[in-house]
Amino acid sequence: MTEFTLDSESKEIQLNSTGLYSLSFLGAGFVDNQGKFGAELKSENGKLIKLNKTFPNYRFRKNGTIGLEYWHFEISESGKYILTFENLNDLIAKHSMLISKRMFQKKINPKNLKILLKETISTKNRLFSIVGLVIGVNAVIWGILIGLTNAFG
Repeated sequence: MTEFTLDSESKEIQLNSTGLYSLSFLGAGFVDNQGKFGAELKSENGKLIKLNKTFPNYRFRKNGTIGLEYWHFEISESGKYILTFENLNDLIAKHSMLISKRMFQKKINPKNLKILLKETISTKNRLFSIVGLVIGVNAVIWGILIGLTNAFG
């Protein structure tokens, strides 16, 4: 997991294992692009890595700061990579994800945001985990209810 400030300077990143990674914004609950804001990730030999927008954008907290997973990408070779952000002025970042609150909030200055690079899991695996959690909690509650009411006794 790597954390750095959001600016237009290129960042050199060492990725030691292959797999799925995500780029997240720390300090914002909503992020949008009103123009040509973007990021570019290149391997050391100049190969461009495709950054896919995460849908839905997962929200999380890290040390009490709200975060938003925005892009994910997969690498097949470990090594050094160069990450560059472009057109930072076209980025819209706000604290709340609720449109009724966002209308009255000022944009967050990109200099106040941080970028978090971390390993992640696929959307399919994340959904399976949520469904498994719901089924598991449901089974526990029904087990307790049956035990307390002695319905089969």
